[in-house]
Amino acid sequence: MGKIESLILGMFFGFGPIVFCFLATVVIASVFFGKEALGPWVLWSLVPAIIIDAMFLKKWVRRAYQINNKMLAGIYLFYSVVALGLGMGVPILNFVLGIMAGVYAARRMRLTGADEQRRKQNFRKTAMFCAAVMALMCCLITLWAIAGRMIGARFETPYLSFTFTVPIFIAVVLTGGAILVLLQYWLTTIATKVTIKLLAVTHNL
Repeated sequence: MGKIESLILGMFFGFGPIVFCFLATVVIASVFFGKEALGPWVLWSLVPAIIIDAMFLKKWVRRAYQINNKMLAGIYLFYSVVALGLGMGVPILNFVLGIMAGVYAARRMRLTGADEQRRKQNFRKTAMFCAAVMALMCCLITLWAIAGRMIGARFETPYLSFTFTVPIFIAVVLTGGAILVLLQYWLTTIATKVTIKLLAVTHNL
């Protein structure tokens, strides 16, 4: 494993405890101490995150391609929710996660010396999982839109204006969701294929 790859994996795994401790601290501090106490508590949330990274990050990076599938699924789901939140309900960063999953899957299959049939099965499962998670994110976006009272809202542009009635809202949700899910599947699949080809070329150099 090269230094650049180790750095990328370290950033990926190291970011998780920071985000988790931050969110947990915000929720707990808000419930027990009120929002006015968030400032100092948020800063203190970095302490356990730094301790966790200091204790386990090197081990996580070293065994990055030996993590079991259930753990990988949990990590991907966690980051997917975080990515959706950072994108304010727009799943742009979720597409990036799907591409990263494809690259990871290709690298893992290469390191394990998997044959062509096993690779195809793994790549298909990876793409299907990422697409399924995107479908779940679309459900969260839909709930977000309903909570934000989008149904009945007026949509105005210089070229088009309409009211989000229930039929229009359902049509937008179903059409947009299908496009996002299919695009995620395609991007993840392309990422696996491109990565495995690049790895084969660099291996032969």
